[in-house]
Amino acid sequence: MTHLILQQSISRRLRIRYKKKQSDNNTNNSTVFVTKSNMDIPVLLTDRQVQEFLINGYLLLQPKSLDENFHSTIFTQALSVIQKEGNPGNNILPRVPLLQRLFDDPVITGALESLLGSNYVMQPHRHPHLTSPGSDDQSWHKDSFFGYRKLLRHHQLRYVMIMYYPQDTTIEMGPTGIKPRTQYDVMDPKIYQHNKIFESSDAKNDDKNDIYVVCMAGTVVLIHYDIVHRGTANTSSSSYRFMFKFQFNRMEEPTKPTWNHDPANVSYDATDAGLLQPVVKHIWNWMLGHVVAAPEAFVTSNDITRWKSLLNDRDGKIRLNAAYNLALCNEYDVLINRLYDNEEIFRFEATYALTACRYNKDAITKLQEVLRDEKNTEQIAYCLAFIFSEMGPLALDTLPLLIDVVQTNNSWLVQQYCCEALGTIQSNRHEDIDEVIRCLTNVLSNRDEQNDSKQKSHARFVAALSIAKLGTKAVQAVPVLKGALYLDQNRYVNGNALLALERIGTNEALKIMLDYLKTSRWCAKTTTASQY
Repeated sequence: MTHLILQQSISRRLRIRYKKKQSDNNTNNSTVFVTKSNMDIPVLLTDRQVQEFLINGYLLLQPKSLDENFHSTIFTQALSVIQKEGNPGNNILPRVPLLQRLFDDPVITGALESLLGSNYVMQPHRHPHLTSPGSDDQSWHKDSFFGYRKLLRHHQLRYVMIMYYPQDTTIEMGPTGIKPRTQYDVMDPKIYQHNKIFESSDAKNDDKNDIYVVCMAGTVVLIHYDIVHRGTANTSSSSYRFMFKFQFNRMEEPTKPTWNHDPANVSYDATDAGLLQPVVKHIWNWMLGHVVAAPEAFVTSNDITRWKSLLNDRDGKIRLNAAYNLALCNEYDVLINRLYDNEEIFRFEATYALTACRYNKDAITKLQEVLRDEKNTEQIAYCLAFIFSEMGPLALDTLPLLIDVVQTNNSWLVQQYCCEALGTIQSNRHEDIDEVIRCLTNVLSNRDEQNDSKQKSHARFVAALSIAKLGTKAVQAVPVLKGALYLDQNRYVNGNALLALERIGTNEALKIMLDYLKTSRWCAKTTTASQY
């Protein structure tokens, strides 16, 4: 079984680690807190590691700068906080500030930079998961976006998650279960578990392919945000298991490799990805900033016919493979027609695949025409806005249309995806930037404290994040960001507004940010037992 192989492999490393620990303890029993000054430069991922992540959806990492004493200190501090005060949730980092050392480690920073670019950021949502003896299995699921359901996620690497285990974790302690290669599956098993029309194997245990993170203290699992996973039952008599979850996202569109790339591998064809081959190939080229100008020469008309016939297969991986293959061959008309289908899954699969038509101007023109015609049809309009957001700067001509949709469409779902697109499609023309900022700040300032739906607030925190992506271009947004920072009731709007002010970086923006942080500062030493 896969998880047993993983367990055996890690057990071998554990034995080596224990021998080292005994040797270290003979010479020095003090806790070693590594400082920034003696950190190494980021350890970037190799081509093969990036490819494995794109295929399997996860990587196992071991921080190089932190010792066993560090991990045990994290465990002890976090357990004490939770037992005395309850789970601090998003405040775990200020409550246990030593955790930041993990994210300064060169292995961790190098992996995040490799996948998300050098200016990646940590999201304001983070959580310490404590599995106590006697706890039950979770169901298989994809994580929500901080409690918000995001209908269309991101096959391209915009969000990743880190799972950190500060203690040795055995199979009895309830390790995290992961379903490799499920990060691109459109059917979330928790949402579609009762769907009888299509196969939904992600909701069931698969002893052959599921893995369980049985690991030594200090292990970090870097996962694609949308991979299917779950916590498992803790059947031990007295062992607590922590998993600290932190989320990170990309702030800039890729223009070149940000990992340790060998130019000889630029034409990676992803044949080792099986059914995920066209998806992985598409994302690899996107991360390289690589332009594919024409369909592959070896594709035949029989291939096209076969892929079209597979769009209705019961197996989601087969359908997605067919859709992406059609997109990469510029067979976009059949996919656009799928956007009108009554079946949500079909619409979503076509939407993801159409992002791979980013290099075809005719396809972009046709998609623009559809959005003009269907801008008031919610289920089609947000799919089109998502496509343009994933295309990024190659959909530059779409900016005026997206702004018009935001201004005229009352659907917060449509506005959310349009706002997301305004952050990835960036113009350097002052008049374009002015219009984009005006549009985003109108959404951000549209607060109704008495009748504020969750979907509406979701649109606001997406708008704030898009302003943050614009960075120094967004100076005129500063007054509205200040209002969002102090007045908005959504904590993630506050967090993204703070990020935007930091990235704008003017004296005024930084003063607003620092003034806010002074009043909201969390003292890690102040507890109910020690109040002053």
